[in-house]
Amino acid sequence: MDIEVGAQIPESSIAIVALTRNGVGLALRIQSRMPGSVCYVPERHDFALAMGARGFDRVRSIIPKLWVEYRALICIMATGIVVRQIGPLMRLKTVDPAVVVLDERGSFCISLISGHMGGANELARRVAAFTGGQAVITTASDVQGKPALDLIAQNRGLEMENIAQLKTVSRAILESEPLMVFDPHAILRRDLSRVPRITWIEEPVSPASRPQGPCVWASERTAPRDWSCLILRPKNLVVGIGCNRNTPAEEILELIRTVFEEQGLAIQAIRNMASLDLKSDERGLLETAAYLRRPVYFYARGQVENVVVPNPSTQVMSHVGVQSVCEATAILSARKGVLIVPKRKTRNVTLAVVRADLSS
Repeated sequence: MDIEVGAQIPESSIAIVALTRNGVGLALRIQSRMPGSVCYVPERHDFALAMGARGFDRVRSIIPKLWVEYRALICIMATGIVVRQIGPLMRLKTVDPAVVVLDERGSFCISLISGHMGGANELARRVAAFTGGQAVITTASDVQGKPALDLIAQNRGLEMENIAQLKTVSRAILESEPLMVFDPHAILRRDLSRVPRITWIEEPVSPASRPQGPCVWASERTAPRDWSCLILRPKNLVVGIGCNRNTPAEEILELIRTVFEEQGLAIQAIRNMASLDLKSDERGLLETAAYLRRPVYFYARGQVENVVVPNPSTQVMSHVGVQSVCEATAILSARKGVLIVPKRKTRNVTLAVVRADLSS
């Protein structure tokens, strides 16, 4: 199961696994403090099963099952056992569940993997507060008290586009190496304000400002092709769509791709789509939203008719009773924002893009 970066781990997505009788007792106590979590214990512990725990035969069979079903595992057993079990299962920090390991007394709560992006560090601290133990956190940024860019991205709702660059940028922050940052909306300024040797790239971005070392690009705009940056995408673009009945998703997607490429915008920065409620059952529009994995919001004519737009249409008014669909619904959905792409159209589709104010 993919982990939604930045989301708090709900208790219903936490599995607590214990082996020994003392460990099982601790698991039940932790579970009582996390009512939505589920305990898994060996079938021989009848007392725990009677209290609602779920039984298993062998740890090597239960861990792979829980790995795909839960977003966090609290394992009360030797660290070596856990390492041997999860080693073959691990893929990437963006998808692996958080894993916290405890001794059966709860003296040490070790954040083992997915400390930041999976939430294991925070979960270890939380469990340690329950048990009176010590949270063991080994991520360098926590140890040194320096900002962790993956955690910042979570908290700011930024989508990390090329995680392979995270290691280089994180090292630059930890070791006070030069770092260039393009951050036109000042999303990162507060979090990185105390990091030494940062150069904030200002507008306009010119070829002369090409970074010679680690770089962060925090923008809905596409980075120059010859730049090697960690890309952080704010979800701040609202795409208004109007279309004729039975327009296929392929035509809608093609217009989105064409416009975004021409305007130097990243599709990953789309926050949501918007249209008139008359289109709420339009298959092509719904399929487009599903393909992009973004929601689409529909608005009634009464909500749209008073929205001022730069390109009103008498033809649209005669067909659906409002002067605009794509521009009006995008502006309305964004609440506060700037129309950065006025109405564009093909034979069957109209499109407009609003950049939403990130403070709204």
